[in-house]
Amino acid sequence: MNDSFGEVTAADIAQLLRDIDKAAWRLGYARDEVLDLKEVSRAAGIKPDRVRELLDGDEPQQPPRTKKEREAFYRQLVGQRLDLLRSGDSYRTIGDEVDLTHSLIGDLVNGERSARPEYSHPLETRYEVDHGFLSKPEGRALADHLAKVKEGLLAGALLEGLQELGGGQQVALRHAGKEPPTMEELVEAMDALVARTAIQRRRKGTAAPDDADRS
Repeated sequence: MNDSFGEVTAADIAQLLRDIDKAAWRLGYARDEVLDLKEVSRAAGIKPDRVRELLDGDEPQQPPRTKKEREAFYRQLVGQRLDLLRSGDSYRTIGDEVDLTHSLIGDLVNGERSARPEYSHPLETRYEVDHGFLSKPEGRALADHLAKVKEGLLAGALLEGLQELGGGQQVALRHAGKEPPTMEELVEAMDALVARTAIQRRRKGTAAPDDADRS
């Protein structure tokens, strides 16, 4: 990803999809079972048809570099996102609930005013979306949601590993590096621990068959 502008490319999205496929397969699911098009559309604030295009490899639209065009880009983006969220609510209804004038809401929806934090944060809170939702370019919005899906799948894999080990065991996954372990590293460590525990159990079972019979 281009960190200087926070841009996300089609290659970044493709990598996230590969990660999701791997994590989903680990739990016995296919991609379509963990990525519902309508849910992705709602969470990312992107129309379903466009979500499908991006998932199929289309390059995300990037913000312009020049200041004037960039400002216009974000005004239009906020308007599109807010229009998608409001789902028919009148400007007056929204304004009354977030203590903003209905004319200001109209200007935001129509892309005629920049969404300063004092405008966007109350609106994002009202619609129960993350702060920044109204102004995330489509690539970043989709990538952030896909990353959450991946993390949820990896958390499920960790839980599955703990269940395989048995509730009575205490598990300590240590990491020697300076940075905290990633979810992928934790899952790999858990898989190794589960495999080692399975081998130890088999060895104990074959070492004392008489004891197993008496039980």
